[in-house]
Amino acid sequence: MYTRGWHQSEGSLSPVPEGPAFFVPGASPDTQEYVLAGLAKFANQPVPAPNQRVYSIIFEHDEKEWTATVGETLRGIRLKRVRGRAIELTVSVSVPAMVLAIFPGDPYLVVTDHHLGSKSDGSQLENPFLAGRPRSVVRFTAP
Repeated sequence: MYTRGWHQSEGSLSPVPEGPAFFVPGASPDTQEYVLAGLAKFANQPVPAPNQRVYSIIFEHDEKEWTATVGETLRGIRLKRVRGRAIELTVSVSVPAMVLAIFPGDPYLVVTDHHLGSKSDGSQLENPFLAGRPRSVVRFTAP
């Protein structure tokens, strides 16, 4: 279950801090609604209501746990077994694409700055990309 302000971990729910006030990276307060509408059109998604706007999600993809947070680059971790040993190491992974918007749904959809305009950052993810059903969702603070 994914409820505002809660995070599912190993079958139980625990509190998650609320996100900041809504913003779109690179947009001024006067243009952020217009920019969000453009990102929604690019992603073929409806513009979320103010109380449904997503700030950050944690999801799994390719055996890695990823965090997508608006205004930040994608980052993740994966567990790596050391050859011949039962030791597990956490290895940090990242993608240079910055998250511009996260659209709720089933599945969630993430829009980054990868391939927008003339920017190509070396990311191998599609833009937008599907993030499945996140195990944690933090929404922007409602106005």
